[in-house]
Amino acid sequence: MDDTNSYFVDEFGRPLPRFSPLAPNERGRHGSFGSAVDAAVKDLVVERNDFFDSLADRWAALFPKSPARPGRYEDGRIFLYVRSAPALFAFRPRLPAVKRALAALPDAPGKFDVVLEIRK
Repeated sequence: MDDTNSYFVDEFGRPLPRFSPLAPNERGRHGSFGSAVDAAVKDLVVERNDFFDSLADRWAALFPKSPARPGRYEDGRIFLYVRSAPALFAFRPRLPAVKRALAALPDAPGKFDVVLEIRK
């Protein structure tokens, strides 16, 4: 009876190391430790924007029945979060009207984009 575990042997029957290093193209989105640290630090740093802060405070008054909510402001983009894909697709046709309403606010920046994301 063969008692080798087929999950830990290669096609020739040789045992594989338990934690084998991954090839550079199999490492995921970060090619090096430095790029992973840079991405982690960027995620921790939040860009402050007075317009976005006031928008987050008065979102319910501006759009009372909206399934979207303001998520973050990054590089001139306002990210609106929805809870599911159906909510995203239902809200997407209203996105230009939301952008026009936001642009009409007195403290709105001159140029910005509105992006939808699914977040729980």
